[in-house]
Amino acid sequence: MSNVKPKRPIAGAKAFAAIMGLSLLVGGVAGIGTGFAGELSGPAGFAVTLVITAVAMAAALGLCVWWWGRIDEAAREAHKWAWWWGGCTGMAVGGALLLTITSREGELDLAGMAADQALVSGMLLMLTCQIIGYGVAWLVWWAKRR
Repeated sequence: MSNVKPKRPIAGAKAFAAIMGLSLLVGGVAGIGTGFAGELSGPAGFAVTLVITAVAMAAALGLCVWWWGRIDEAAREAHKWAWWWGGCTGMAVGGALLLTITSREGELDLAGMAADQALVSGMLLMLTCQIIGYGVAWLVWWAKRR
């Protein structure tokens, strides 16, 4: 058991709405900013986009640290367990799918897909599998303890 005590606990619909609202605000500002940065070409456009996304990710990480410090030990354990077992299982499923797709040359027509589209599609496939695995594992963790 950890000796770390949560600061002021967060609970209820208002706390959830506040965290989600702040997350959406950070994502929205980053989306608008990168949209405008997309108009810039060359190294300057790349640098501006990189700075905007890095600041947004740092803000999101800050929100996560703030949130983590305020949830109770049971919630922390549920999230750790779910990310380990669910995330790893999801990654294994996604990896199997990606390895199957790449080893079955000619059976799937990926030739029309640009390299950046293929990369992002693979990343989204892995992330989706991990999030689904996490969600299932999180539900299982709580169901076993209630």
